[in-house]
Amino acid sequence: MSLTDEQILARLSVAYANRGFTTQFTDQTLTWERDLHSLRSALNQCAEVLSSARNWGILLEFSIPRKEMRIDVVLIVGDTIVILEAKSGSAFLQARRQIEEYSLLLHYFHKASAEKKIVPIIVSPEAAPPSLDAVDQFEMFPQLAAYWICRVIQSPWTCIAEILTKIGCNGNSQLDPSSWDTSPYHPVPSIIDAAMALRSGLSIREIAHSEASEHEIEVVQNTIQNIVDLASSHNRHAICFLTGVPGSGKTLVGLGLAHSDRNKANAIHFMSGNGPLVKVLQHLFTQESRKAGADVAHARTEAKTLIENVHIFARYHTDDNLRCPSNHAIIFDEAQRAWNRAQNKKKFNRDYSEPEMLLRIMERHNDWAAIVALVGGGQEINDGEAGLEEWGRALATSQKEWLIYASPEVVDGGVSTAGHRLFDPSTSGQTVQTNSTLHLRTSNRSLRAEKLATWVNHVLDGHAEDAASIGVTDKFPIFISRDLNEVRSFLKQQATGDNRCGLIGSSGAARLRAEGLEPNSTFHADYPWEHWYLAGREDVRSSFQCEVFATEFEIQGLELDWIGVCWGGDFVWNNSQRSWHLRAFRPSSNNHWIRIKNPDKRIYRKNAYRVLLTRARQGIVIFIPKGNRDDPTVRCEEFESTSEFLLSCGVTPLQPRSLAGPFRYSTHRNSLPF
Repeated sequence: MSLTDEQILARLSVAYANRGFTTQFTDQTLTWERDLHSLRSALNQCAEVLSSARNWGILLEFSIPRKEMRIDVVLIVGDTIVILEAKSGSAFLQARRQIEEYSLLLHYFHKASAEKKIVPIIVSPEAAPPSLDAVDQFEMFPQLAAYWICRVIQSPWTCIAEILTKIGCNGNSQLDPSSWDTSPYHPVPSIIDAAMALRSGLSIREIAHSEASEHEIEVVQNTIQNIVDLASSHNRHAICFLTGVPGSGKTLVGLGLAHSDRNKANAIHFMSGNGPLVKVLQHLFTQESRKAGADVAHARTEAKTLIENVHIFARYHTDDNLRCPSNHAIIFDEAQRAWNRAQNKKKFNRDYSEPEMLLRIMERHNDWAAIVALVGGGQEINDGEAGLEEWGRALATSQKEWLIYASPEVVDGGVSTAGHRLFDPSTSGQTVQTNSTLHLRTSNRSLRAEKLATWVNHVLDGHAEDAASIGVTDKFPIFISRDLNEVRSFLKQQATGDNRCGLIGSSGAARLRAEGLEPNSTFHADYPWEHWYLAGREDVRSSFQCEVFATEFEIQGLELDWIGVCWGGDFVWNNSQRSWHLRAFRPSSNNHWIRIKNPDKRIYRKNAYRVLLTRARQGIVIFIPKGNRDDPTVRCEEFESTSEFLLSCGVTPLQPRSLAGPFRYSTHRNSLPF
């Protein structure tokens, strides 16, 4: 450290003021002064033992952007990142959670730290001297080589030099501190975080960075925006299909368009047929409006204008068959779930499909109209969900000439759309303007889960070798356990900081009731899912409790950081036939499972597990029941074969021994390198 303590204190004070703090308390300055003296003494001792210590990097008050968190000291010791958090009191539990969060924020989102060892140390005069063996206990994720986060060490300043010297002796080549400091920090927001960020005025550019596709979402939004603008300026009717793998950012693109400043004059309504998603976001927007001072009625009304249930929109405008919608452009999230003719007849007594309804409603605009249809491949999960083909049939019979934009995948079919095509090429004369930008290929739900969707496809297709060969668990943890209490305990351990955890399972897993989990559809329909997703860990309604599991209907379009997938008897592996058995439960005096033969229902059951396995941002724990030899509805051998198959796909047996945790997102840093 070439600067004096006084020079460093002056620079810290200036940086503190530049970050918007109007008051500099004396206690803060005295704390900096005391800690700087202790740090300098420790580093001088290291330099006397190790000549390499003179090349270590030091960053003081390192800022974690947008989180409003500052790490007291970051030391770059060889190729190891050491975090020092100085505490004057004995509140070690709170300090432990804080420094664990710092470690995982760097590990998950700071590119230069992604595969480096991280050593978090709480420095306090009240701490007892630690065992130096603690330095080698990199066990936050002991089963995964990609995770190198040491257990939190508690130490007084007098022992820091000895700890750092041992770390320095174990290190390899020295990381360049300046390159480390300027390394990209690309956090991935959850859909709830993204919605709030957009609501507060941030742009897609500011929130959508990810390691996998740094600019992809922004480019896609601009492409669709240009299509909407073209329809407006040329008085045309246009429809745009955006497809993508689960977690790739389709909903984020839609929300970005709805909140864009470019659409203030002609607002685009964001609509979804996903009831829980609508309910959660409306509740979230209502809460934020009330915080800003709006009364309850106004807050709820405003929230409903920001996101709307598409079924209610369709019914309202169909009942009033002369009224033009207030918007010239709408976004339909999960458009593959639009109802077909039979379901619409059942729900509305209308003898045409929901895509036909929406086209007819928007065609009431004589000048121009635009529909943005967000389509998830292989995400149809319920009776009556039409898929891409129904949109093609509606467009083919429309009285208006629609400009149709889509990715080549929508025209040709394939894995990305689960084999679905907009039009039958042998019968359709429709012209589609294709653009490869209109397909999102990479999962952005987690920086480490870009291969997850492909892995899930192989698993559900019964191709264990192909699934294992991907190596998805090298970076994205997928565990398996036969003990539900063990799963609950492990998930709750991951819920440090901002991390959220919860249980999910199939709506067809009727015998999860034997494990104490309620599958009843009426119970699930009435449950307050907005609190499950938004309430704190103390609230018994929240996902943190791991008492109520969300089904594919409640989790689709949303996500959690860590999830426990509760496997049911509706989807079990048969070793002798080397295939999945898709089943429905029939309760009676002779309780039994029956094989699902209807092709559509088989697709829905398979897609339910596709949804469940693609909802996690940081990791998955799959719970496979042990079964009961005295109960033929939960046969031990069926669950055993399912467990063995998943293990052959590369899943890791759960052996929890340590804590792991949180993250969030941010866009810039302001730290002081010395």
